[in-house]
Amino acid sequence: MSNSSTFWHPGWSVLVPFLALTALFYCPEERRLPVTLLSASVYALLQWLLPLCRWRRDNYFCPINVALGLLLLKLCLIPVLVMTTGPLSRVLSFLPTYSSMQGSILIDTVAYVAFCIGLTLAPRQLLWSNSPVLRTALSLCPHHWYILLFLAIGLLGFGSMFRHPAELFLYFQDPASMTEMKENMEGTWTGLLTTILRPFLAFGLVAWWANSKDSGSPAWRSSLVGLVAVVGITIANLTFSFNRAAFVFPLLCLAAVYNARVRRIPFGVTILAVALFMPLLIAIGSYRSTPETGGASAETTLAEAANDVSENLQAYAGGPQYTAIFYDRIGWGERPYGGSTLIASVMSPIPVLGKSFRETSGPALFNLAIYGTLGIEDQIIPFSAELFANFHLPGVIFGFFLLAMFLSQAERWFVASQSMFFSFFVQYISLWVAMLAVWSAAIVSQIAIYFFVPIYFYLGSLYTLAWLKGFQRRSLAPALVGTAQ
Repeated sequence: MSNSSTFWHPGWSVLVPFLALTALFYCPEERRLPVTLLSASVYALLQWLLPLCRWRRDNYFCPINVALGLLLLKLCLIPVLVMTTGPLSRVLSFLPTYSSMQGSILIDTVAYVAFCIGLTLAPRQLLWSNSPVLRTALSLCPHHWYILLFLAIGLLGFGSMFRHPAELFLYFQDPASMTEMKENMEGTWTGLLTTILRPFLAFGLVAWWANSKDSGSPAWRSSLVGLVAVVGITIANLTFSFNRAAFVFPLLCLAAVYNARVRRIPFGVTILAVALFMPLLIAIGSYRSTPETGGASAETTLAEAANDVSENLQAYAGGPQYTAIFYDRIGWGERPYGGSTLIASVMSPIPVLGKSFRETSGPALFNLAIYGTLGIEDQIIPFSAELFANFHLPGVIFGFFLLAMFLSQAERWFVASQSMFFSFFVQYISLWVAMLAVWSAAIVSQIAIYFFVPIYFYLGSLYTLAWLKGFQRRSLAPALVGTAQ
């Protein structure tokens, strides 16, 4: 992993402080955030000084690149947008001081430094490789009965939500029409089961594609299976309230596995695909958020569209105007919560049990700081902000150090895996964890509870089969000894 051909040359990073300097020079004086030049320079400097912190070029879909890209957003691109277009937000009734926003950027800079140190000091060996079950998973091609079982479970989940195909068609035609059905299902066992079971369909399609590749099927057949899998995953996971991450993440994982195990995807093709699909993703967001019309207004100007993109980036990436309000509200860590909000954030998505934790979770406190009232939780608290609230700067350093260690080990598992199905598992889990660079622990916990069930089922079945085989051998051993005597 230390070969220089594995990483992009850090020469590109000199553009990062240059961009910050340009924004500082041209933006209005009242919107200047001078600390952005420092955070951008730190980002570039560590790209030069620490080779293991550079962007990977052999697998540019890897979660480490995702985390590095999100941290680049936090340290430079979002502050530049704040300076040039303003701290855009439809939900903030007031703005914090620019001094507070600079303090927020500094905390994210500390998180980036800790992340880079973690990547540099991460163990080079593959951990837990002695487990016979994990060794089997690393090389196992999923059996056909796994594929059929996953597909059947997934279809059962869809049958629990959509009683006939017409309801599914109506859902895509008018998402708002299914709001009443979803509200009736919330808090019920049927609602819980359909949420947990539906992801099996996407994983069944992935297993089908992986099996066609691992078993040496003709290229045309595996390509056709891959196309069906992409379309099926997109349709299936759009049923999760048109959440874009729900279908984009598994597709990115498929692309990562294909790039690493089948054929390298040219970087230019990747950039072109991102450019083509980005407007589609924005359109899906507009389609979901305007249920009355089913789409965005045709009269939207280019400037308004650009402002919408800027505002969404600032909101979803935890712009400094959001986190600064939160830091001001908690007195910049005068009374650390000592881990209580983190525990509540992890526990809050759990059905029934999590209800008692929701009002004291990180997202609840973050939204309370923004809105001044409980009950609204549509803003995402960044992981760095929650770590700071609980343990001040040492918590930020330790948390992002561990995040880097986890992603570094996941990268080694991905490289070592000979099974495309297991490679997908590793990529899928670590990609969601990488989002902690800007998202909250509550989101990752929610995904682990509702979307990782097929992974638990698969690994649990491998452990069960291994235990049964071991049990049979132990049961036969005394009889064989008696026979020998």
